[in-house]
Amino acid sequence: MTALSPSNLGPKLATFIAVMVAVAIPLRVIGVAPQQLPLSLALIGALVLYYISTEIRQRIKQTLTSKTTMFVGAIVLAWAITIPFSLSPLGSAKIGGRSFLFLFAIVLVWAALKSHKDVHELLWKVLVIGTIACTAAAVLSLLDVPLILAFMKADLSTHEFPQQAFKSFAASELCLIPIVIWAGRRLGGNWRFCAYTHAPLAISVIMLTHNRAALAGLLAMIGIVIFSIVRAKHRHTNILLVLAAGAAIAIIAWVRIDRLPLVAAHIHGTYLPVWLVDPHRQSIWKFAFEKFLNHPWLGNGIDQLSKLSGANVIVPELGHSAFFLPSHPHNWALEILAESGIIGFLPVFAALAYIAWQLMKRFVRTQDEDALAQIALMAGFWASALFNFSIWAVWWQLTFFTLFAIVAAAPPRKI
Repeated sequence: MTALSPSNLGPKLATFIAVMVAVAIPLRVIGVAPQQLPLSLALIGALVLYYISTEIRQRIKQTLTSKTTMFVGAIVLAWAITIPFSLSPLGSAKIGGRSFLFLFAIVLVWAALKSHKDVHELLWKVLVIGTIACTAAAVLSLLDVPLILAFMKADLSTHEFPQQAFKSFAASELCLIPIVIWAGRRLGGNWRFCAYTHAPLAISVIMLTHNRAALAGLLAMIGIVIFSIVRAKHRHTNILLVLAAGAAIAIIAWVRIDRLPLVAAHIHGTYLPVWLVDPHRQSIWKFAFEKFLNHPWLGNGIDQLSKLSGANVIVPELGHSAFFLPSHPHNWALEILAESGIIGFLPVFAALAYIAWQLMKRFVRTQDEDALAQIALMAGFWASALFNFSIWAVWWQLTFFTLFAIVAAAPPRKI
């Protein structure tokens, strides 16, 4: 038996990393741990490749001197400035630092994949098949097909309702839509058809779970894709504009009709129509904004908003479980503003704007579908995050980082 050498270990590890990355986000259908385990294994493989591969080390070195990394460095500096003024400096340093560790870990995985061009087709195929399988299972469970959720959770006695079990996964589905379509188009042939079938399945999960935040992200995704195509003067612009208008009308009409639970008519003091944004969420946003105004420059401390006075006080007229801030503000912009202040928010906004602008320029100039997929992912993720999960949630950050890296690591298209 021949011992493994760096020359033949590299391709095997790269193949393993590709499969682990491909299955990670679809496995969010089962839970957080099944998503994070394959990513952890991919990171271990990437660390080994980093140790044995000069090419990967050189690629990481070049990345650390890029303009994008300079923006990330500005965020690190800004957040470091705010930490001493936090309600819990150690807690803020832990959560803020963790985000950058995750980002660096995904960069390592990206570099490993980028240096092994022959593993990407396998990654795309596993991503398409795995996503469709997980999504179809979720749809069947949401349609009351018995035992599917129990088998997914490996607990035949589970009493969890599918609508609640898959509500977070609906946000992952939103992010997967453009990446799965992109992967199918890169593969070509029948893979395109397979990839396109995922979109209606994903939208079904979003609607059956009543995930209105994901719908907001979907609307933003459609809008930015159409805007990008119009800017690029694509030949099908008129057709796409009609489809986009139809989709927007349909989504808004569904949101207007579907109120679950029924909103009490006696609630006052809301800023937006209650059919559009529920009064509890508006109360949370108001609380977060008021705390931002108390410390507008340096904030209250990363991940400290829910620990401030008044956070767990019940909102009048909204019931015993409606707290002013049960855990987080359900809005990434308000969360970063209230917790790290203007000093901590501006570098984040600048970094996102810079990346989006570079991708838009690239697509308009070259009509590169890789750039369009990343633009769509950014639009969907950040628009949806204006209404739902904490931006510090591990699985939510890893969803964005991983899917963005899959596209970024892809080899150039063959002409």
